[in-house]
Amino acid sequence: MSVFPPPQLKYKLASVDKQDQRLSRLAIWRSCIVISCAITLFLSAILPYWQIKHKYQVQIRGEKLVAKDTIHNFLKLSYPQFIWTIQGSNLTEKIESIPAIAAAKVTKQIIPPRLIISLQERVPVALALSYGKVGFLDDQGEWIGQQFYKNLSSNFPLPKLKVVNFQPQYRDSWSKIYQLISLCPGLKINEVRWDQSGNLFLKTGIGTVYLGSDLSHLKKQFDVMARLKNLPAHFERSEIAYIDLSNPDLKLIQKY
Repeated sequence: MSVFPPPQLKYKLASVDKQDQRLSRLAIWRSCIVISCAITLFLSAILPYWQIKHKYQVQIRGEKLVAKDTIHNFLKLSYPQFIWTIQGSNLTEKIESIPAIAAAKVTKQIIPPRLIISLQERVPVALALSYGKVGFLDDQGEWIGQQFYKNLSSNFPLPKLKVVNFQPQYRDSWSKIYQLISLCPGLKINEVRWDQSGNLFLKTGIGTVYLGSDLSHLKKQFDVMARLKNLPAHFERSEIAYIDLSNPDLKLIQKY
């Protein structure tokens, strides 16, 4: 018996050996390609092109009353920064901490690298005096310092309605009062004032109206005011100190 394999078996063994070598070479090439891609991606990620390096790469949309400088001051972005490292949620929180901003959304754009900030501003509906400081109120009773509305005079007319001695505890009452004022333009209300005891006074087209501190009957009080629109035809306004509607069922005219 021969100790050497027959030619056919020898040929098959050679073929298997060549196939193993070819598979090994393919595996090495695949590894090289994967490593090259990984290196390329890594180098691409750290290239300066992917950085936010200037303010002009921060695009602000929806701002009409709040100055862009105010937004940038609250963002406190340091330049340059890789766009991958910027946390959009953190920037959103910073922007929404501005009293004049109701909501914000931050979107990251990769090509070209850019931050897009979309704003929803609070619209001032009244000039307000609170604890000796001058500011504005929106329809929900959010008090906003005048420094946050640097573009107000140029882009938006100043509100004609004034609120005096506003305090945070009046916020819920204010939203109801403003809603009724908006529904009753014929009353020509131009001032809402709380005194030191929390009593509410309105300056209207029929004179000063006293509503008291219990505002559970606001709707009825406004209905009574609407029915008194012809009052100036029967009384000299200079004679009337105020109209007492603290009890809307009992209309009292307080004279000087």
